[in-house]
Amino acid sequence: MAAERNTDIVVVGGGAAGFMSALAAAESGAKVIIADKAKRPLMKLRISGKGRCNLTNNCTDEEFFDNIFRGAKFLRSAESRFGPAEIMSFFEGLGVPLKTERGRRVFPVSDKASDVAEALIRESERFGIMILGTEVRKVLTDGKEVTGVETSAGRIRCRAVVLATGGRSYPGTGSTGDGYRMARELGHTVTDTFPALVSLRCREDWCSEAEGLSLRNVVLTCSEGKKTLFSEMGEMLFTKDGISGPLALTLSSVIAGRDLSKLRTAVDLKPSLDRDMLDKRVLRDMNSMSNKEFKNSLGDLLPKSLIPVIVRLSGIMPEKKVNSITSEERSRLVDLLKKLPLTICGDGGWNEAIVTAGGIDTKEIDPRTMESKLVKGLYLAGEILDADGATGGYNLTIAFSTGHTAGTAAAKRIMEGDKPAPAADRAGTKDTMNAIAIDGPAGAGKSSIAKRLARELGYIYVDTGALYRAIGLSAIRSGIDVHDRAAVIGLLAGIDVDLAYVDGEQKVLLCGEDVSGEIRTEPVSMAASAVSALPEVREFLLDLQRELARKNNVVMDGRDIGTVVLPDAGCKIFLTASPEERAMRRYKELRDKGMDAVYEAVLEDLKKRDYDDSHREIAPLRLADDGIEVDTTEMDLEESVNAVLKIAKERLGI
Repeated sequence: MAAERNTDIVVVGGGAAGFMSALAAAESGAKVIIADKAKRPLMKLRISGKGRCNLTNNCTDEEFFDNIFRGAKFLRSAESRFGPAEIMSFFEGLGVPLKTERGRRVFPVSDKASDVAEALIRESERFGIMILGTEVRKVLTDGKEVTGVETSAGRIRCRAVVLATGGRSYPGTGSTGDGYRMARELGHTVTDTFPALVSLRCREDWCSEAEGLSLRNVVLTCSEGKKTLFSEMGEMLFTKDGISGPLALTLSSVIAGRDLSKLRTAVDLKPSLDRDMLDKRVLRDMNSMSNKEFKNSLGDLLPKSLIPVIVRLSGIMPEKKVNSITSEERSRLVDLLKKLPLTICGDGGWNEAIVTAGGIDTKEIDPRTMESKLVKGLYLAGEILDADGATGGYNLTIAFSTGHTAGTAAAKRIMEGDKPAPAADRAGTKDTMNAIAIDGPAGAGKSSIAKRLARELGYIYVDTGALYRAIGLSAIRSGIDVHDRAAVIGLLAGIDVDLAYVDGEQKVLLCGEDVSGEIRTEPVSMAASAVSALPEVREFLLDLQRELARKNNVVMDGRDIGTVVLPDAGCKIFLTASPEERAMRRYKELRDKGMDAVYEAVLEDLKKRDYDDSHREIAPLRLADDGIEVDTTEMDLEESVNAVLKIAKERLGI
């Protein structure tokens, strides 16, 4: 029997995502083994970009997400931490000079994908990462978290596994879908998978006549019923049985999984001319060649190999004199040039596909860490995920970005696992988390007290209200009614809200933009109150809040922290004060900011908010069963902080 190995992290898969996750983990101090059944590591990377390796795209964040077909929302967190700029800096730091070409595509200056691969291998050697040429057959768990992997060479015990086996494209490089099987065995859902960024087969026999013809500056359009699925200008190539090239590859990803019989596809050979302009151009050419036969009159208009095709499809007799062509025939020719029909009937299959569309359902993965929500210590990265993009470096960016995120998070789990148990655990309350939940009505002093408490204890302060304010701000920016439930829910799909800590200060990020200052206005406050009543909004932010508490010692304030968000918090405080006192505090705050305010109006607004918060159907404001109420009506800030601090220390045993 083979000897059993031990390590911190096993990365399953030696591709772009696998190596990046291994390097990120090793750099963070973890001991890492890469297990890959391929004959040679990074095989797919070595042939990417026709052997040149288009490793990322030198674009902005928004341009990047404009080119993502599936998983854009899920990828925002990882891309914000390790996106195109960071990827370029990383490889140049490894001694691989880069260049940016047309379409902002980034390549090594040498035009050799092998240079990128060898740089990753050299760096892994520098960190002492072991690369095993072995097949991983199964991820081992104890029912709740990862314990190791079963390989063809024996077991490897570890505390975290990064599953980065790739998808099903280019199976000759080792991507045979094994990762999907292993993920399913652990309870994960795998969406239907399809070849993507792949050539398309067409029913038209004439494609073989134009085989090898490359067209530039044409528009390829595809529709389904009245809906246009795709319409872009660029390059395409005719093959013996269909089309390829950038436009066709991108279209293949857009229509992956769709019923091809319902699609209508066409090529505009002259997109720079509208129909009337093209008609005049054709008429002018015909007038100058009036005595020529039709088959010999299109040399100025079309590539040579396409002329016989257009002549035949036009229905005009090839030998017919140009001066005999009728206006109806000319109109038919113009229509053909503007909409050359293609009937897509299939694709080049897995052996040709550059990437896989579909994969592990991202709803089951934490986007901030790439950790499975089902199995602790299991991380997933790269093409195995249900996330893919256009050709041009976007898919390798996904691999590097998610790989780096997974490796960093896995190592953090290992390193933090070596720290002493939280105070709550040491106190014998292992079913609680070392968190302080502070709830209460508006104006009770929650944020001021929570911030002071966090500083006193060395905890992280989490202003949950700021998260709802970010949603409210997004609604205002989009011009939607915050009371329109359907509109707000629809807005969530394009929103990424996150918290960052810079020099100990919390920053609120809305789709990567720091909106910490903008969310503090009164209109945003009212919008936040409205959207926070929606269960879909609360669910949207719930995972983020819980993840912050799981990874850090936090003081979190809001209106349902102890009852809903952190029901296992070790200390739950309910801050309150009389409505009159809270209204006076708010009134003074507004006046100090130079804003016009009327005390009576502030009091009326506050009472309405109290009623709405305590009577809403979802997560109403109330004291948790095991919470402690602290009335601050007769206390100043210092007295309130001391009172809460005393309770927290007693509850958490610190």
